[in-house]
Amino acid sequence: MRSHPGGFPRSIAIAGAWGYIGRKFLDVALDRGLTTFVHDPGPMPGDLDPSRFTRIEDASVFAQVESEVFHLAVHPEHRRLGPLLDRDRPPLILVEKPMAEPGRPEVCRRVSDAVDGSRAIVLYDFPELYDPITTRILDHLASYRDLRLTEFTVQRSKDREDPGNPRNFKRMVPIQYQESVHCLAFVLHILGTVRGSARDALAGGLRIEGYSAAYDPPNPEAYPYVVDGRCRFRGTIGGVRLWGLTDFKRGAPWAKSRVIRGVGDGLPFEIEASYLEGKKGLRIDGVDQPCDPSANSYESVLATLVAWSRRYDRPTLMNGLFPNPGFARLTYQLSAALWRSCRDRAELAFRDAEDLESWDAGFAEEVARLPRHEPDPGRPRGE
Repeated sequence: MRSHPGGFPRSIAIAGAWGYIGRKFLDVALDRGLTTFVHDPGPMPGDLDPSRFTRIEDASVFAQVESEVFHLAVHPEHRRLGPLLDRDRPPLILVEKPMAEPGRPEVCRRVSDAVDGSRAIVLYDFPELYDPITTRILDHLASYRDLRLTEFTVQRSKDREDPGNPRNFKRMVPIQYQESVHCLAFVLHILGTVRGSARDALAGGLRIEGYSAAYDPPNPEAYPYVVDGRCRFRGTIGGVRLWGLTDFKRGAPWAKSRVIRGVGDGLPFEIEASYLEGKKGLRIDGVDQPCDPSANSYESVLATLVAWSRRYDRPTLMNGLFPNPGFARLTYQLSAALWRSCRDRAELAFRDAEDLESWDAGFAEEVARLPRHEPDPGRPRGE
C-alpha cells in the first residue's frame, strides 16, 4: 500500500477511537482525509459525523480490515494483537502504553515473543520519541566530538482531578505506568542513542527513588483501588542524574518539559524542550530555536511512523533503538521499579538491563493491600 503524499498513511484503523488518545488520532485522520476505520463498543460522541469513517462493531471483522496502520488505543486488558500478527501481510501496528497491566509483567515477554515470531512491525506510542523536536535534540548532541551527559530533569503534569473536565472520568492506572513512563522512555531513548542502545544506557546501573501521593478521581466508583496521582523521583541511569515529576493532582500545571545538561567538547551545555501542545519550544544554551509551538504531536507520530517504515527494514525497527516491544518492556520495568520504590519508600538499585528485566515489582500481590475509596454520596458521578 502506498503512503499519503504528505507523509501520512492513506488509511488507519483505530481501536478505542472514543478514548482520549484514540480520539486525538481520529481527529488527525479525519482532518487529513485518511480512509478511517474505528472500533469502539461505547456510545459514539455526539460531535462526530459517522459518514466520515467506517465503524466496525465486530472485533474479529475489525482485525481483518485492509488498513496501512492499526492503532490500538485501548487498555492492555482489551488489546488483541494476535489476529493482526497472524495476517499474511501485517499492517504497521501502533500500540498505546503501558505494555501490560501493572500486575501482569509476564505479558510483556509474551508480547515480545509473539512479535518476534511474526512478520509485523509493532511500535509503541511514546509521542515525544516521534516528535521532530527530539530529532533536533539528537542532531545537536551528535554535533559534539566529545560528549558527556550529566543530568536530565523531566516533568509531565496536568490537572486530572477537576470534575469539570470529561476526560478526567477515564479510568487510569498508577501514574508511574500512566505518565512517568513517558519521561522514562525519553531519557532511555536519548541515553540509548548516545551510547549505542537502550541496554547500553543501563549498563552502568540504575538507581531510582520515588515519593507518591494518591489520586482523587472525580469517579472513584470506577477504581478497584486507590492509584498514585503524583510522583516525584530521582536517581541515576548509567551514572547520569535524573530528576522527575509527574503530577495529576488538582491545580497541577500543564507541562511536558525536558531539560538535558552535559559537557560537549569541553564546554557545559543545556537543552530545554517543551512538548506541550500549543506551547512547543526548544532552547539551547538560552537561545530559542525555530519551532512551531502549535505542531500536532499526533500528526508527528503518524508521519514519523511512515517515514521510519520507508527508511528502515523490519529487523532494524524491531531490534534497533526504536519504541519497539523490547524498548517498551524496559520502560514498563522502569515504571514498575518507580512504583515499587514509592510503595516501599525506599531506593531500588539494578546492575543492568538484564537485572531489571528479570525483576518483578510484585504489583499483583500488593493489590489486596492497596487502599480503597470510601463511598461519598455527595460526590458528582462520572460518565
